[in-house]
Amino acid sequence: MRLYRTRRATALWMLAVLFLAPALYAAEPSSGTVSGGNRTAQWMGGPYTIGVPNQLGCVGPSDPTCDAFSLTVNLQPGRRFAVAIASEVEGDDYDLYVYYPDGTEAARSANAGSTESVVIAHTTLHGTGPYAVRVLPFTATSGSTYQGVVRATRETATDPEDLNTCLEAVPAAIGIPAVTDQGQTVSLDVVVLLDGVSATLGNQIMTKAAEAYAPLFIDLNVVRYRSVSFTGTEGAALIQQAKNLYGGHRPAGSDLVFVLTSKDITDAGDTGLAGLADCIGGVRFPTRAFAVGEAVGIDPVVVGPFQLEVNAHPEIAAHEMGHLMGAHHHYANCVEGNLEGGIYDLSPCSLMFNFVDLQSLNFSVLNGAVVRGHAVQHASP
Repeated sequence: MRLYRTRRATALWMLAVLFLAPALYAAEPSSGTVSGGNRTAQWMGGPYTIGVPNQLGCVGPSDPTCDAFSLTVNLQPGRRFAVAIASEVEGDDYDLYVYYPDGTEAARSANAGSTESVVIAHTTLHGTGPYAVRVLPFTATSGSTYQGVVRATRETATDPEDLNTCLEAVPAAIGIPAVTDQGQTVSLDVVVLLDGVSATLGNQIMTKAAEAYAPLFIDLNVVRYRSVSFTGTEGAALIQQAKNLYGGHRPAGSDLVFVLTSKDITDAGDTGLAGLADCIGGVRFPTRAFAVGEAVGIDPVVVGPFQLEVNAHPEIAAHEMGHLMGAHHHYANCVEGNLEGGIYDLSPCSLMFNFVDLQSLNFSVLNGAVVRGHAVQHASP
């Protein structure tokens, strides 16, 4: 929402409509499809002669001032896909609107910036035809163009919050430094087991993962790296081997035990699993404070102007340890992401979003408060 843009000139609006009336046909190509076997669709819009600073944005899927891209989604209901746009002229401002087949708005992103993105859970409740993607050139210099990308998330395996093996952890007080507690820095002490991973790579991953916890005044502190050689690829079995190594309990002087593995982790043979935590809020229990995550195999993917899966391995580590600190998928969102760096890093979702494709290193406000609360109650001072 642009609450600070309040004055609009009628003459400018009419001029913009005249200039941009053909924009409904400007997308190239004009349509695309994403499916399980073809997870990406791309298009380009423009060039534009003038911007349309329309306070109302795109007024429905038929608004002639908004560029049009028709998107067919052949995914199972519930599967998520991201839609993103990026101006090719830094500083030009395009706004993004997506409508269901029946014309109901599915999502919008209308910030003051060169990139916009939304994440949508596919549904057939609003019809089975194509989605309507609409782009408004809010501020565009002469000759300005933009690129658009649609990316479907990968399938994922079962995550610990879907298991009834651990009670939901609710800290006695939501953790807000200097509000609900004294604001002290809490040391979250971790033993890292390197399963086929070098100490150098392990340190790089954990150093980056620590950036997710620093804003919460939590020092993610590796107290020990230990090389191991575990067998198999099943996530739960790797966690059990870590427990066996220490007699079923986390070692003295640690809050969490995390396995960084070079294996492609599986869940009942499903290779979609990238990490697993033994328990939501497992830091409360010496026998449940264990997790595992992949340390290799997921490289950044370039899709049009964007990069996906940036910092994937640190995000996996921070995510699974976040579960051990009480964080949940359903406390995540796709509004508070992309705070970690590059303008074309397509990471609109917060850290506990359950698809590494689109997550970033920062916790949502709610998950951050839950993690802070657990750290104050259960981690080392």
